[in-house]
Amino acid sequence: MLKIILLIYILLFSCFSHTQNQPMDTKPAKIKYGSILKIKRGTTIVFEDGLSISPMSFSHKNSLDGITKASVYILLSVENEKAEKSLSIYSNDDTKSEEELNSFKYSKIVKGEDGFEYKVTTRNHGRFIFWKKYEIQLKEFKYDEYIKILVNKKSL
Repeated sequence: MLKIILLIYILLFSCFSHTQNQPMDTKPAKIKYGSILKIKRGTTIVFEDGLSISPMSFSHKNSLDGITKASVYILLSVENEKAEKSLSIYSNDDTKSEEELNSFKYSKIVKGEDGFEYKVTTRNHGRFIFWKKYEIQLKEFKYDEYIKILVNKKSL
């Protein structure tokens, strides 16, 4: 009986340690800038110049005004430098125009309580990451599964 219990512990421990050391699925380094890429959770994409992007985790938050925010935390790495950044979507994104969703800074006309119209300029912080010479824009989000992003590299 003791041998069976010992064997079970050994099997459980070896399976556990094996799953802990599994590498992330990495796509080949032939990815070009300027196209929309789908990245599944647990995978890493690597560009020709060494930039790697890995979705790490997802989170979901409710606010007092009823608008929810879902975020993906990604690990960026290039030339031995790493940074953890996030991209987010909001539950009211379906009420926004394409320009609002696809522009970091956009303007729109809103009607005030006084009946007058005002031009309001807003920054779309959640859908963009600016890191080093890279611009990453969130295009699609499937919670806990994948993201679609557009990655551009700025020339210095």
